Amino acid sequence: MKKDLLEVLVEISEKMNSMFELHNLLPAIINIAKEYLGVKRISLMLIEDEMLKMYAHAGFEVEHASVRIPLGDGIAGKVAKTGVEVTMNKTDISRDALGYQTSSFMSVPLKKADKILGVLNLTDKEDDFFTEDDVKIARYIASQCALGVDRFNMYSDMRKSENLRVIGMLNSSIAHDIKNLLNIVSSYLELMKMEDVNPEMQDYIDAIFSEVKRIHGLTLDILDFSRQSVSIHIESFKISDLFNEIKKHAGIMTRDTDIHVEVTVLDDLEMKVDRAKIFRVIFNLVSNAIDAIQEKGTVILTAEKDGESCVIRVRDTGKGICRENIGKLFQPFFTSGKSKGTGLGLAIVKMIVEAHCGNIEVDSEEGVFTEFTVRIPYNYESIKELHK
Repeated sequence: MKKDLLEVLVEISEKMNSMFELHNLLPAIINIAKEYLGVKRISLMLIEDEMLKMYAHAGFEVEHASVRIPLGDGIAGKVAKTGVEVTMNKTDISRDALGYQTSSFMSVPLKKADKILGVLNLTDKEDDFFTEDDVKIARYIASQCALGVDRFNMYSDMRKSENLRVIGMLNSSIAHDIKNLLNIVSSYLELMKMEDVNPEMQDYIDAIFSEVKRIHGLTLDILDFSRQSVSIHIESFKISDLFNEIKKHAGIMTRDTDIHVEVTVLDDLEMKVDRAKIFRVIFNLVSNAIDAIQEKGTVILTAEKDGESCVIRVRDTGKGICRENIGKLFQPFFTSGKSKGTGLGLAIVKMIVEAHCGNIEVDSEEGVFTEFTVRIPYNYESIKELHK
């Protein structure tokens, strides 16, 4: 026996009040809608990186769970781009948004105020005809889905804010204590290097020193991120000297692998920037590149002059980055599947580069390569004067 409208509205409200995760809420709502409206297929798609991505569906084959439609393509794509709903009955269309043979189709936008979040698609209505009441109910269901999506996004933002608050609790005194301890360890390692030790022992010392450098960098990342600011202390140095230091540490990290790190300085510029922070930028990118390759491949590090800027590129032949993740790389806590790290590395890299009046870009092809391009003024003092 078909439920009446009041029962359906109450059931949807109960779902809204008891479910907070989208992967549970959205399928529950569209299954209620499918049954009540009497359609063969129903799907809910959300906008993500200029694409419509299937988030919930009923009546479709399994492979359509991962379907994506560019905004503006097909009926659903046009509805998502314009916000104008579409209803077609009987002989108006022959195929729905996913290519299925159909004789009736409705696509309703999910909206939060003036922002379009996605679309609700309904296909093959009983008797091949959507009534005005059907359209009104579909609008209501779409509005509830939009409310659920917006609530989930707000909840995610709250969790992110809580993460920031927790990181802020690691105050400067604790961070400085950690740095001081690491400086002591580094000093002892330097003393050990001065002793007449065998080559194997020297390798161990170098490896420890490299790991201490990484821990030191992570500590500074957390400190900078908790402050949400980057202070610049200018030093003069040759870019080749910095690259040689990076190559030394990279050699230790790749010693037991078939990963090759190639360093090329096309223009050996005299840099006047914060040496320690630019080291952290390059070291972080090279470390990520090595992690992306894992066992066999190449990391290419280059530097060249372009006008008043030094252009530094870090390219690897690793697993690449999927298109949907590229826009998230510099977000705090996004790790792209890495098993280690704070999730702050690239966010801090971006902060440091922008503090030097520079910019960072990434290009990647999944399974082929990833390349980060850092562009910073090689004389920060002169650029700083221009920005006053």
